[in-house]
Amino acid sequence: MTHIDVHTNRGFVKPRNPWLALLLSLAAPGLGQVYNGQWKKGIGFYLAELALALFMLLFWADFAAMLLCVSILLGYNLFVAGEAFAVARRLKEYTLKPCNRWWVYLLCLLVSFVSGLVFEDVVKGRFFMAYQVPSASMLPTIREGDHFMVEILEPEDELRRGEIVIFSLPATREFDFVKRIVGLPGETVEIRDRQVLVNGVPLEEAYAFHSKEGMIPVRDLFGPVVLGEDEYFLMGDNREDSYDSRWLGPVPRTRIKGRAGYVYFPGDTGASDWSDRLGEPLR
Repeated sequence: MTHIDVHTNRGFVKPRNPWLALLLSLAAPGLGQVYNGQWKKGIGFYLAELALALFMLLFWADFAAMLLCVSILLGYNLFVAGEAFAVARRLKEYTLKPCNRWWVYLLCLLVSFVSGLVFEDVVKGRFFMAYQVPSASMLPTIREGDHFMVEILEPEDELRRGEIVIFSLPATREFDFVKRIVGLPGETVEIRDRQVLVNGVPLEEAYAFHSKEGMIPVRDLFGPVVLGEDEYFLMGDNREDSYDSRWLGPVPRTRIKGRAGYVYFPGDTGASDWSDRLGEPLR
């Protein structure tokens, strides 16, 4: 059945298209309500989604909680779109309002897009960031191509030996490295026959992986080096295929950006243990 615009003393009468209302709300939460003339409700739905998304960031440090948050947010968006659809079906004799202008819809889409970019920037700068590993330097803990979540650190956050962190250096500012903390501030680190010693005591490293034979200076025989009061010695788990503090030197605390959390999408999609590694904590 074709809908025809009718001009009355009240203005233009045009039934609302339920499917268009649904699609508009899926494109920008609340826009379907604006299309239905309920602009206050639309703004309320939009602001509620922003508040909900910001609140859920508190739980992203855990993979299962992150999945639950994403599911809740998706469900909320579907509810808003469904509400717009249901209301539009009832508006058979709808009189166009000032909010029913193409430029109003365009403005809503623009606001939604820009706020999404701002939200992403805030998340990356203060809460979490997603990374993908381009190399095999952290095998077997992190495999090449793995996507993992990183918690952004505050300057006062404490770092512990064994934690996997993200850092950059002035000479390599275009690149971020992912390595494991081996030495802490004030400690003396050295390597003898591939064995890491901290203050002269051999370090227990169940995560260390050796993929090649033969001893090479610097790589397998290193130090000793005394770390400064804010310096950390970082190494990759794949000791023969990692460009780390053995060549880069100790890393200042100010250059360490974040702490690795969990693998949210394993890169080796054809591996038999792919599903087992989904959500695996990085320890």
